[in-house]
Amino acid sequence: MSDDRRIPELRNIDPAITQWLHEVGIDSAEQLRAIGAAAAYRTMRAWRPWSAELIVLWALEGAINDVDWIDVTPERRLELRRQVDPDAAPRPEAQEYGRSGG
Repeated sequence: MSDDRRIPELRNIDPAITQWLHEVGIDSAEQLRAIGAAAAYRTMRAWRPWSAELIVLWALEGAINDVDWIDVTPERRLELRRQVDPDAAPRPEAQEYGRSGG
């Protein structure tokens, strides 16, 4: 199914992200979906390393799936992080530091 919406029409995409995507040649939802969140983020980070925070990665994934960025599951976030940084590891749980639940 074709998605000819422009980037600013997508969920989670603010004017700054719209501009960054435009700068790397991504101008439609169809283009973003075709390249995927991780590849789009890597491209943006290569172009603007000081601007591409991880929240942008979650925003792109949410835009592709039409969900709020906050609703991208922790498992999917880790998978995406590993796609953009293969050395990414999950954050240690509090119990690993000797803290108990109560």
